[in-house]
Amino acid sequence: MAKMKIKAKEKKGVVKVKAMFTSLMADKEEAEKKKIKVEYIKQIVAKINGKVVFEATTSGFMSENPLIKFQTKDGKKGDKIEFTTTDNNGKTETASKKIK
Repeated sequence: MAKMKIKAKEKKGVVKVKAMFTSLMADKEEAEKKKIKVEYIKQIVAKINGKVVFEATTSGFMSENPLIKFQTKDGKKGDKIEFTTTDNNGKTETASKKIK
């Protein structure tokens, strides 16, 4: 399942977020080549104070260990940003970090 590294920094009312997800992102074709099981992140959701600020539906087309970057005005220093990922097998993983 995807492990996460999260950085979130607020400056002049804008929160800049970077998140890296550790995942093979192996679709069926790649899994057969590498003789591993099919495993990829299917959905990524980011929330600040319970409000969804980023959402993406993905598939095995993304590169291994994907990195996402985005900006939002929905947070401030000290707020918590929470990421939830769901993989193709239905497993979920959650991680959070305080905004600096």
